[in-house]
Amino acid sequence: MIGVCGLPSALFFAMLAVNAESIHPYVLVLGLPALIAYPLAVWLWVRARRARSTGRAWTAAALGMALVVGSSVVPVTILGGALITQWKETQPGGRGYVPPER
Repeated sequence: MIGVCGLPSALFFAMLAVNAESIHPYVLVLGLPALIAYPLAVWLWVRARRARSTGRAWTAAALGMALVVGSSVVPVTILGGALITQWKETQPGGRGYVPPER
């Protein structure tokens, strides 16, 4: 599941980093590893399909999965935490919650 959400969140951080005026390197660092890891994982998947032995195929597939999951954890965690924080603001007990008058 984290791999499915990783690429869109990495693209979000990459687009957020490239501003009309300048490039923000701290934000780009969040999305760039996943943008590099996904094409590399596809290349490893293709190599795993053409591997000479089963062991090499499993190694390439496991390395591709590790690249995708490892590079996607941080952007997905940051965006997920931000979404949860924003969703809780209007819930009872949240920052923006105004209790109804009786």
